[in-house]
Amino acid sequence: MPIVDRDKLESSLKLALSPENNPKRNFIQSVELIVTFKDVDMKKGELKLREIVVLPKPPEKVKKVLVVPSFQQLEYAKKAEPNVILTKEELQKLQGNKRAVKKLASQNDWFLISSESMALAGRILGPALGPRGKFPVPLPNTPDITEYILRFKRSTIVKTKDQPQTQVFIGTENQQIPDLTENALAVLNTIESKVNLSKIRNIYVKTTMGKVIKVK
Repeated sequence: MPIVDRDKLESSLKLALSPENNPKRNFIQSVELIVTFKDVDMKKGELKLREIVVLPKPPEKVKKVLVVPSFQQLEYAKKAEPNVILTKEELQKLQGNKRAVKKLASQNDWFLISSESMALAGRILGPALGPRGKFPVPLPNTPDITEYILRFKRSTIVKTKDQPQTQVFIGTENQQIPDLTENALAVLNTIESKVNLSKIRNIYVKTTMGKVIKVK
């Protein structure tokens, strides 16, 4: 049995995006799915989520990806047109430049790192990524990483920290309701694969500045 009925989820998204619950802003707002949990002790680590979900219906504005490829992967990385490409040598030069590192950490969503540069990235980028809830992701060892990078341009993350809940980006307010529903279901399916359904308390949807709507 699924966590939630598709029709109820779609109805809740329509309500969240309605003018009375989502006043017009001068920017395109994100749409978020919130899932709260019960009967879990976060301090004991009874619930730890850090799952990457590829959105089946990605928004027009893709996620910003920083890539540190190996020499063999460099030309393939360029084909995917990530936001930033750094060679291992360029990454090394950032050592000690806290301002530049913080800027990269704040301006990018994903950090895809070749195995040969992972330790270096952890040392240089890690201190700026951690407080922002971001982390380096290892690149596969194959030369052609184009499709791998493209996947992350349309990916979101399901994660928990110290509170029994997760708040997940599922798209933007200018997307169609059925597309947002597909994305929400993809996220919920991932949660369902990792968490016992009895541990789920409530599900909500909202826009960045809009009213929180409970999914029945």
